[in-house]
Amino acid sequence: MADCDLCGVAIPTVVPVRVYKPKYAHSYPHGMWQGLCEGCLNAGKKTHDSQAESPSCGVAGKCDLCGTIAQLYDVTISRPSFSKGAEEDIVGLCKKCLGSINEAYEAWEKQKAEEEHEHH
Repeated sequence: MADCDLCGVAIPTVVPVRVYKPKYAHSYPHGMWQGLCEGCLNAGKKTHDSQAESPSCGVAGKCDLCGTIAQLYDVTISRPSFSKGAEEDIVGLCKKCLGSINEAYEAWEKQKAEEEHEHH
């Protein structure tokens, strides 16, 4: 079991996303792997795509995934809740993390398509 690094849901398999954390730049110069559930991955991809089309520059703050102080974009995720089952929550992600999520999304979709093709 693994936990999603954005919403905290525990699932058997998370999607690996390479994130560059400035705090660990000397130890991990090529980035660290974070795990996202498919819901958070899809939400990040949606924000990445809409941000690419819109001239919005985001809001300054600290990225919820890598910890960088940068321009952030709102990503609406579903966070597990014991009382309600799930609650919508908004996290702020930087452009670099959104780009990494986009790459991971494309790789994940390609992998799923290949596995589905192998089974048929």
